[in-house]
Amino acid sequence: MYYQRTPLSLWLKEGEGPNLDFKVSITSRPKIARSIVAFANSRGGRIIVGVEDNGRVLGADIGGEEYELEKAAQLFCKPTINLEFEEYETYSQKMLLIAHVPESTQKPHYCIDKKGRERIYVRVEDECIVPTPMIEEVLLSGDMNNLKRNNHYYTVFKNDLITYLQKNKSISIPAYMKFKNCTERRAKRTLLDLMFEGTLQMNDKEEFLLK
Repeated sequence: MYYQRTPLSLWLKEGEGPNLDFKVSITSRPKIARSIVAFANSRGGRIIVGVEDNGRVLGADIGGEEYELEKAAQLFCKPTINLEFEEYETYSQKMLLIAHVPESTQKPHYCIDKKGRERIYVRVEDECIVPTPMIEEVLLSGDMNNLKRNNHYYTVFKNDLITYLQKNKSISIPAYMKFKNCTERRAKRTLLDLMFEGTLQMNDKEEFLLK
């Protein structure tokens, strides 16, 4: 099935980021499981197979790549992650496979390596990284699950923060608590969510800045 509504040209132009990863092909199930887990633990995302990191389209073996992704999600992600697949034919008649990784409501998920070791990954900008102790603690608490973003208050909080950071260089978790008169739990959840979205970035001092 083909989904021509997919904004492939836009994705190729923007490049890899918080919600998008390019792969030429799937060569290692444990390795691609990192990307799957990272997206599921963050804001969800898409893995486009048949594309180089620079956006050059090469094409993919749809059946073989889909099989490898499914096995990676079943055998090397804990809990397992259900992927949705989309086939895309380019104007040059090259086939690409798009694997949609949903944001999980069971965070955190773990990636299992070849030796059976389990590790959490998150997606920050265009990288799948091992979270800092603070981020891992928030994930383990379950506070990043089932966030309600489609409401007026969420939009207001986000816009207020952007306005604040346009006037100030950064904001720490204690500063956000004071700014919004909220709990530490809520401050961490909000700031990390906006970092996973790509609106914010975090420095080594656990201060948040506009991306």
